[in-house]
Amino acid sequence: MKGKERALEALNFENVDRIPMLGGMVENARWLEKASGTKLRYGFALHRWENPARDALKAYKNVGADIIRGPILLPALPFRETVAREYHLRYKTAEDVLKYIDQLPSISELRADFDFEKTYHAYLNNVRDSQDECGEDMLWSESFAGKACSFQWYTLFGYKPFLTACIRYKTEMKRLFRFSAEEAYLNNEAVAAAVAENDLPPFLRLGEDMCTDQGPMISPTRLDEIYFPYLDRSLEPLRKEGIKVIWHSDGNIMPIIDRLIKVGVDGFQGFQEETGPHLEVIANLKTKSGKKPIIWGSVSVARTLPFGTIEDVKNDVKRCIEVAAPGGGFILAPSSSVGAEVPIENIFAFYEYGRMYGKM
Repeated sequence: MKGKERALEALNFENVDRIPMLGGMVENARWLEKASGTKLRYGFALHRWENPARDALKAYKNVGADIIRGPILLPALPFRETVAREYHLRYKTAEDVLKYIDQLPSISELRADFDFEKTYHAYLNNVRDSQDECGEDMLWSESFAGKACSFQWYTLFGYKPFLTACIRYKTEMKRLFRFSAEEAYLNNEAVAAAVAENDLPPFLRLGEDMCTDQGPMISPTRLDEIYFPYLDRSLEPLRKEGIKVIWHSDGNIMPIIDRLIKVGVDGFQGFQEETGPHLEVIANLKTKSGKKPIIWGSVSVARTLPFGTIEDVKNDVKRCIEVAAPGGGFILAPSSSVGAEVPIENIFAFYEYGRMYGKM
């Protein structure tokens, strides 16, 4: 069974000869160089291959990855010069956030300006070209091409102005999230049409970082008022075409995981077991379809991979497979991006033991 077929069968809860493994998450330049067998070309403040994506794909093919999460992360520099940057935030208060909301286009203007054909063909061409590079050895899975109503406005406004506005100004923030939901809805209509009309794999990884280690950044009750109805709206085109949503979120998502399932999330990636959402719990949930969630995970990039021994990696790989693989829908993966601090021996061990213990 080739990797692409293996990944698709697993995502469809069908029988596979081996648990599929995820590629595309490693930022460790030394590992990518060794796994690909291609020397990096070093230059001032950066290093690249002549064809970075192709050589990165070679690395993942060589270790037996079956599905690749795109876009592929660029390798981190082995020795990175720290550059001090000053960020002058325009938004100092919650009231500054309201000024931004006041100047947003209307929903009718947003719809009039949206280019359906451009979005449709950008997604279609990227997936086709990327899958051609992967061949039958790996399934290409484009990340964040599908959109969710954005919660991560704090990257623009800063945490304090944004979160304060969510607490103080319910009506105004509902307008912001409605606008964001409509942006995502329009994008998802085009992406869903491209998937349905061109027989592309009906799986999309998307999501919003809205939780810390303690739980959601604002209370679930307030999220029910100002956010989740608009998240529901944003995912509607994907649900309509039967596209499975695999939700990425860092932090402790357990206090809101029932809400995510209610709006049609079909699976999870990126959950950090150190903060609360344990694999055993996730694997025993039921989605709206009545099936267990699709799971991409979840060998820890905070503990096991950077600080564990090879034996620790072996045991965590085995645990993940034993807990999450029964019933299908499972992709063995690191919990998040694998950085330059991770010993390359541990990365190789992750894939080696994944192949060994993943045989069904």
